[in-house]
Amino acid sequence: MKNDIDNFVRWVKSNHLEATVSTNIDDINMMTHLDLSKKKIRELPESIHILKNLSVLKLSNNRLSKLPESIGNLKNLKNLQCENNLLDEIPSSIGNLTKLMILNLNGNRLKELPEELYNLTNLTRLTLAANKINSLSEGLKKLTKLLYLSLDTNELEELPDAFASMKSLYYLDISFNHLNFLPESISAIEELETLLLEGNELKNLPSLESHDMLMKLDLSDNSLKSLDFNISKIEDLKILILDNNLLKKLPDEICKLKNLTNLSVSSNSLICLPEKIGTLQKLEELDVEDNNIKNLPKSIEELKNLKNLYIMNNLGIKKPENLELKFCDMN
Repeated sequence: MKNDIDNFVRWVKSNHLEATVSTNIDDINMMTHLDLSKKKIRELPESIHILKNLSVLKLSNNRLSKLPESIGNLKNLKNLQCENNLLDEIPSSIGNLTKLMILNLNGNRLKELPEELYNLTNLTRLTLAANKINSLSEGLKKLTKLLYLSLDTNELEELPDAFASMKSLYYLDISFNHLNFLPESISAIEELETLLLEGNELKNLPSLESHDMLMKLDLSDNSLKSLDFNISKIEDLKILILDNNLLKKLPDEICKLKNLTNLSVSSNSLICLPEKIGTLQKLEELDVEDNNIKNLPKSIEELKNLKNLYIMNNLGIKKPENLELKFCDMN
């Protein structure tokens, strides 16, 4: 044990971290929080395991290419932040951190995850964005306590059908991958409030009607020709983004979304908007740029809360005369 402490102290001094990390033995034994973010650290010593009472470890924005296997001995760790490093793998010992609730691995070079990671069944927040992950295993279904899951900007071509067990998940970001379909189990996430699917290759969607708590849905930059579900069932929806798809019309059911504040459908192939769009009384922003619309429906003048209207690059649309807009772009 003394050798490990000596090793850790030498590491602290060699990295000039004395102002951040105490080298006093009593302090080391009692340490619960350690923030080593932005310290230009290239490696952690195996002797990190002596910090047995550590509950929060922040290592973000360094130059770490790996984590020591001994990190799995930090059995009291609840929050591990490793964002923006150079990690290309995670040690299997991470599966020993069974008290871990927050794990941030955004902005690394990970291509895969160790199966042991799915043993972290107390995780409530898992962020894996901006890596090179190309697959996830069925073990994902064991993370039943997840509230927040970010998988955006990876290389996923498919997802495991593992979401039915995530009853409390309220935030799911799978944007900027290579998905051309979604597993049906996404329809079973009962508490979902934000679903971000931008920048994939989706042509069809599972039914999203059961997501009656959903407030933000981003389907932009896909290959959708229609919305093949009754969107009016998502009664709490506030933000709907459908930009850059292949839509030729919007379903009339959109006009039943009484809580909608933002509707964006730019860069599609729309030739008109639903006639009853004026029923969207809470709508504050409407973007229909880059379509083939000749006329706006008369009912648009009933949108008294509309502040911003984007209509450029259509077929001669005119600004509605009876709306007091803060902004309206024109050709």
